[in-house]
Amino acid sequence: MVIKRILSLGLAVSLTVTVLSTALADEIDQKQRQLQSIQQQMEAQQNRAAQAQQQVNSVSDQLRTIQGDLDTAAGEYNAILSKLAATEQQIEANTELLAKVEKNLAERSQILNKRMRDIYKNGQVNYVDVLFGAADFADFTTRADLLKRVVNQDLTLVAQVKAERELVVQKRAELERDKVAIVDLKQQATAKKAVIEARKNEREKVLDSAVSERDTAERAYQELMDTSRQIEQMIRNIQSGGTASGPAGGSGALMWPASGPITSPFGWRTHPIFGTQRFHSGIDIGADYGDSIMAADSGTVIFSGWMGGYGKAVIVDHGGGISTLYAHNSELLVEEGYRVQKGQTISRCGSTGYSTGPHLHFEVRENGSPVSPMGYLP
Repeated sequence: MVIKRILSLGLAVSLTVTVLSTALADEIDQKQRQLQSIQQQMEAQQNRAAQAQQQVNSVSDQLRTIQGDLDTAAGEYNAILSKLAATEQQIEANTELLAKVEKNLAERSQILNKRMRDIYKNGQVNYVDVLFGAADFADFTTRADLLKRVVNQDLTLVAQVKAERELVVQKRAELERDKVAIVDLKQQATAKKAVIEARKNEREKVLDSAVSERDTAERAYQELMDTSRQIEQMIRNIQSGGTASGPAGGSGALMWPASGPITSPFGWRTHPIFGTQRFHSGIDIGADYGDSIMAADSGTVIFSGWMGGYGKAVIVDHGGGISTLYAHNSELLVEEGYRVQKGQTISRCGSTGYSTGPHLHFEVRENGSPVSPMGYLP
């Protein structure tokens, strides 16, 4: 009887363990599947985040690459135009010289032809007879000197005619060569101009894409804000750490860095690219490509280079916690560490970075934070 109970209890325990083991295995398997699903979702989110980050970077990176190609093409185009102008000046100079040489050649050829006709009509002078026909030694010396002059004049005339004929041939050859070069240079200029237009069109497409793609535009705006905050932190670090070389030397009174009108004020506005309300950390001053951008006050250049959506930018520290920023330039004329004077040209106006046309984006910052420049400008 006792044995039966022990066997029954053992069987019950065995069945219970088996059931519990099976349930536990099912639960573990379910949890593993849930964990795997969560990991897959995390990987998917990471991929989306990576793609989003690529889109954030792509607008600025594309503009920077395109701007580099555009600058190179423009530089090559200007070099070709300079060479073309120099060649045209050379053609003009050679044309004038050729006309002068041909005139001189005609006059000397006429003299030489007359001399040859006189010799033909009168016969060649017997120099020995002329000399021995002298009445005395003084007459002999005079006659010898005269004969020497005649011979030298004849030789000089022949040499001049020969040299001028050779010069005419040379200048005509140079003119023909330069005319061929002009045609080639004009073709090169046309090709480079086409490259410039293609790069400008490519740039416009990138900007149009930024406008139409709202999400990309939003991320691009955030990138601008991030860049602004980075600028703020960089300026604070430099001003507090004393990394700028020597005192900035600003007067505290700013001048207008460009002479155009204000096309967009400081503060909240409708962004020209993104079409939504955005905070504008400076003022936009209307100017044309290549216009001079001047330092608003004396100081030390603490940044000069590409700065994300700001494009080609310059930052000048004026001391006393005041700094100014000049953005969207086409060309930078100063480098970090340069001391600049108030009114000195530091860059050329352009439309680099997030910009729809040539203008100067000008900021005034107090201890790194952007403030309205109107409180500092006369």
